[in-house]
Amino acid sequence: MALVKTISDVFDDDSRGTISLFVPEPFQLRFDEIVDELELWRHRGVRQLPEALVDYVNSETGEGGVDLIILGTCEVDLNYYQEGLVDAWERRDAEHKFKLVCIVHNAADVGWQRHIEHWSRRDAIRLLPIADHVAKSFRDKYARLADSSDPHEYTAGFEDIPIDVHVPLHDAARLNLPRRPFPRTLSRAVIQGTIDPSRRQYDRIFADLVDSIREDPQAWGYEPTPDASGAYLPDTRGPEEPFQLLLVGAGDIPIPPALTHVVSIHHDVPYRDFYALVAAADIVVPAFADLGYYDAQASSTVALAGALAVPLLATARLRRAYGYVDDARATVARPAGLPEVLALRALRTGVVRFGAGPGPDVPPRTRAGAAAMVRGGWARSAGEWAAWQAEVWARNRAVVVRVLEDAP
Repeated sequence: MALVKTISDVFDDDSRGTISLFVPEPFQLRFDEIVDELELWRHRGVRQLPEALVDYVNSETGEGGVDLIILGTCEVDLNYYQEGLVDAWERRDAEHKFKLVCIVHNAADVGWQRHIEHWSRRDAIRLLPIADHVAKSFRDKYARLADSSDPHEYTAGFEDIPIDVHVPLHDAARLNLPRRPFPRTLSRAVIQGTIDPSRRQYDRIFADLVDSIREDPQAWGYEPTPDASGAYLPDTRGPEEPFQLLLVGAGDIPIPPALTHVVSIHHDVPYRDFYALVAAADIVVPAFADLGYYDAQASSTVALAGALAVPLLATARLRRAYGYVDDARATVARPAGLPEVLALRALRTGVVRFGAGPGPDVPPRTRAGAAAMVRGGWARSAGEWAAWQAEVWARNRAVVVRVLEDAP
């Protein structure tokens, strides 16, 4: 729907078309409210269920028929639609063929990619990954295939498939979500995504957080001594709001007793409430597990943080992978040698610690990076966010212009 919004914005410049949706009815978790409130779908054609798409494409095969089909999750959609779309394409004469645009999230998901060759040989497909590293992964793969000694591979035109990046960044400021006032101490962090240790490093975050709170509970806003259950209690007499870690997403995970009042889980939340939860946070912690999030698979967490104007605690590796957030206006630059929990403590207290006691022998450059992180702080002004978002949206529009100019 973020791409639908960008196409609508481009259509506003010349009113050249309509957009029909083939989507479940209704969207999950009341996302229809967000679609309406943010006016994501303005140049409206029909709205039907996904299984009606092929019949709709075949309802008009000449002038005025569908000329561009965008598959929102090609990893799923192309397997489902391939046979029907091949038949629909063949029904048309040479002057009225359509083209496919594949939104892709994970270059390592290869179950659907066998269909790409068919469309590549007909110059009828382009890929639209949602992050830079996914695009790079496809480009590298197709460059290798182009250099293959197998004629079946090097004649398929893989290296000529257009590949652009469209960032799914909503204009969430228009939702007028409640915000906590500045200035304030960092006290609320979010890990967003499926609550599964194979996707996020929950176990390591929990262990580090328990160790740090035991070492200095007052730095986190908790009582010096846990209660009989082992849980640390919020220090309501302290001057600062106690630190909270919110896990937002589907799934569940056991919380260590010491963190009973520190960590909370939020799932099956309607979209407006979900956005409000994240928007009220001070920082988003990616905590990616080794699931390809830096190499082939894109996480929605990165775009979500940017849309809701919440800074992302990001290493150089993450900023390079998701190039659109390689910007001090959208991220807090964490040295890889400073784990997330200790980075949060440093941003909360202004004091950098690399571990209990004297800590490990850390290189001067890592210490300098941590000091720079603390000096830069975690808060970003509304003007900084607006300027950064505007640049992302301008690049999205340029991508959509290319997509539409390449359509039949």
